[in-house]
Amino acid sequence: MVHRDVLKVVDDMHIRQMRGGTVVTHAALNALRSAALKSKATSSKQFLVEFRENVNYLMKIRAASMPLANSLRYVMVDVQQAADHGAFVKELQDIVSKSARHFDRKLEESIREIAEIGARRIKEGDVVMTHSYSSSVIAILKKAHEQHKHPKVFVTETRPELEGRDVARELAAEGIDVTLIIDSAVSHFIEDSDKVLIGAEAVAANGAIVNKIGTATIAAVAQRARVRVYAAASTYKFSPETMLGELIEIEERDPSYVLGRAKMSKRPRFHVRNPAFDVTSAQDIDLIITERGVIPPQAAILIVREQKGVSVP
Repeated sequence: MVHRDVLKVVDDMHIRQMRGGTVVTHAALNALRSAALKSKATSSKQFLVEFRENVNYLMKIRAASMPLANSLRYVMVDVQQAADHGAFVKELQDIVSKSARHFDRKLEESIREIAEIGARRIKEGDVVMTHSYSSSVIAILKKAHEQHKHPKVFVTETRPELEGRDVARELAAEGIDVTLIIDSAVSHFIEDSDKVLIGAEAVAANGAIVNKIGTATIAAVAQRARVRVYAAASTYKFSPETMLGELIEIEERDPSYVLGRAKMSKRPRFHVRNPAFDVTSAQDIDLIITERGVIPPQAAILIVREQKGVSVP
């Protein structure tokens, strides 16, 4: 049975309209830790059954989120290895807790390192356009501001869930010059932009970026306007499955985010599609900023090969 703490965090994430992948991963790992520590299992076998049910449920939160998938795999490997060596329930509980904390800490460290590296790409007075909520993008812009580079930022509203408004509020609270724009005004404002800076839910082995719906359009518009496009993503967002040709699943969210349940109920033959993410081709991305440095999209395959699955030093 899925633990109530896991059920609650999934419900909470839907209520908060599921912000960036790092936020989702942090919440999921905390829920997994809590569920493990509160387990009433009397045998290692029973604990493993509960643990796997919780992991499988959390995996379904966001199919495209690589930090979420990689974090859960990482904890699973540690727990399974311990169980294979005869660990008791208390030992397994401790391993879940330590392993989840470790991955969470390394993910946070990667964002701080991305902020340092990414801020070097921001010049004095740069005008930066961004789309959707990304912890890494926000960290880069804050770091550039701390370095007195005074960036100005165009933030798209990012419909239909409007997470761009949260980004604008966070940046403005830091004293950054922010302009919130409607999504369809991107081509109007791109000529006034020096760079586009986006986050990523996942990075494929071929260098393609999976990010909030609308990213691919913005990147294509930027390329036509000769504006550089940078993606900020930790190596924990690189997808090992894509090296073997697997496609990253693009989820569709509740259409009521677009139209509202009351209006939809009055229009039974009126269909609404609400894909959450799209895929931006590697050819529309100039550079990917990772905690290990800045790489061209074509080098993504090298990182995926080095990872050999999921490893956290």
